[in-house]
Amino acid sequence: MASTGVSLYKTSPNEASEQYRPYLLEEMAKCNEQLIGILNEKSFNQSKLKKHYVSARKHYKHIEFIIEYISPKEAKYYINGPLVPKYDADMGSEVFYPQGFQKIEEIIYDGDVRQFQLLKGQVSDLKDQLSKLRDYYKDVELRDGQLLEMMQLQLFRLATMSFNGYDATISLDGIKESEWSLEGVNKAFTFFNIYAERDPLVLQPYQRSVSLFKSAHKHLVANTDFNSFDRLNFIVNYINPINENIVKLHNTAHLSWSGRKQALNLNSSTLFSRKNFNLQHFSIYYDDTLFNEKQAALGKLLFFDPRLSGGNNMSCATCHNPDKGFTDGRNLTVTTGLIKDNIRNTPSLLDVAFQKAFFFDGRAYQLEQQVFDVVHNKNEMHSTLDEAISKLNKSVEYRMLFDKAFEDKSGITAYNIQKAISEYEKTLVTFNSAFDKYIQGDLTSLSKEAVDGYNLFAGKALCGSCHFFPVFNGAVPPFYNDSEFEVLGVPASAGAKEIDPDKGRFNVTGVKEFMYAFKTPTVRNSALTAPYMHNGIYNTLEEVVDFYHKGGGAGLGIPIENQTLPFDSLDLNAYEKKAIVSFLESLTDTSGIGSRPQRLPEINEDIIREEIRY
Repeated sequence: MASTGVSLYKTSPNEASEQYRPYLLEEMAKCNEQLIGILNEKSFNQSKLKKHYVSARKHYKHIEFIIEYISPKEAKYYINGPLVPKYDADMGSEVFYPQGFQKIEEIIYDGDVRQFQLLKGQVSDLKDQLSKLRDYYKDVELRDGQLLEMMQLQLFRLATMSFNGYDATISLDGIKESEWSLEGVNKAFTFFNIYAERDPLVLQPYQRSVSLFKSAHKHLVANTDFNSFDRLNFIVNYINPINENIVKLHNTAHLSWSGRKQALNLNSSTLFSRKNFNLQHFSIYYDDTLFNEKQAALGKLLFFDPRLSGGNNMSCATCHNPDKGFTDGRNLTVTTGLIKDNIRNTPSLLDVAFQKAFFFDGRAYQLEQQVFDVVHNKNEMHSTLDEAISKLNKSVEYRMLFDKAFEDKSGITAYNIQKAISEYEKTLVTFNSAFDKYIQGDLTSLSKEAVDGYNLFAGKALCGSCHFFPVFNGAVPPFYNDSEFEVLGVPASAGAKEIDPDKGRFNVTGVKEFMYAFKTPTVRNSALTAPYMHNGIYNTLEEVVDFYHKGGGAGLGIPIENQTLPFDSLDLNAYEKKAIVSFLESLTDTSGIGSRPQRLPEINEDIIREEIRY
């Protein structure tokens, strides 16, 4: 009988997931067995401790995609968080210090016997956390469609984090751990054979996926070296095709999509294109989507209108010039004239939408909030939104445009100004560079030097552990709910031996560990946005690469205790430095950004406010 496209046999929405659950619980138990092995060691025997640790990591990586999805806060703060303090404003003023697997790795691989008791405390806490989760997972609901989405997110996590050494920064086992992660995803996928057996339409993507998983695993087993691994090759030839076939199986099996409000649109054949990102995830109001195009068109006028500033002499575009990659080409930001210069370099607004923190110190958490801060900042636009409302209300044209752009006819309000400008800024998306074309399968778009450059960027040079592929900023994938802040030890000027006095993130949090910490910006279009660093001290990408190559501020001889960048040299040769710059240049893309408005709405100072009919 020919298939009609509808499953010939009914399955429950969680049949595959229930078959998978015993494996999930078994892997959690095996992980804890290895942690107990560490606790049972009587002395700091590094060889034995490493053996237990590596085995525990293997079992954890098999099921990481489940824990990261169901228990993201536990994963982030207690199980596998980064080796830097974390501060989450939504959770009060508490600072979360490194703990879990990465802290355990640091202690074991450093081989400091004086930290043996600290190691046991970390291991005991991790074991208890996993035990609690295991009890919870015995009964937690797992649905088949959602399980497939978890697998896709793990594929994204491999490409954006594991391949870049994000959670294996000391052991450099990121490729080996990716192999284990893929084993775990593949194991979960095998339980979906029940759908393939019942419907010929599901059989094709299932069999194709099984074949791809096998080939991908074989490739990872044969190429474990972190520095030489060709990440782009693996993404193009394995991750993208596996994702495509998982999506096909999901849809042909008529499994429901979770509808979860998140950054990634998973019902897409590719994981790494512009269409795969949901820009509403980065907005204050997720569901406020009516008339976004009209609001963006209005926001473009406001963005270029100097009348939003107190002196009518400065617009958003004064500092964010589209001809300069939406920067101003200056070391430090020009101001309204109250002082000669602001204290920081102007960041680009290209791809600004893909962030969860704004300004170098991260003091704003939404684009709309960023607009408010700039207008009200006395060292920038030196105005207020109330003052701007008063000016704009004197324009018949602006009043008409606001009424057309906002369905509730609320007129010119503070929120509507912020929303319109932020919607325009969300259109400044650049995912059509030579690099992006390569990821989508055009292997002629990049030179070998640029391909080598990315693999160095993500591997030996460790840049990709902070500038996450494919957005290349510090917003942490795949959920993009927070941003990384790093202490680089940037000097006060090029060649100086003292740190720049700007305290950065510390000024926002008051937390000493964030002294001199700054948000990780995107390196997309960085070839257009010189000068570089928060204080604009470097004029070329070559200078920036050399700064990291030498080990940041500490490597330059600046005394700084809390630097998060590795202190030692990256040992890059001349070709490797050149290749990294070539890769950075391949991220250049200004297509579709548009031009300046030909004219701005007129302001009539004598107009009498009345109801406008149109």
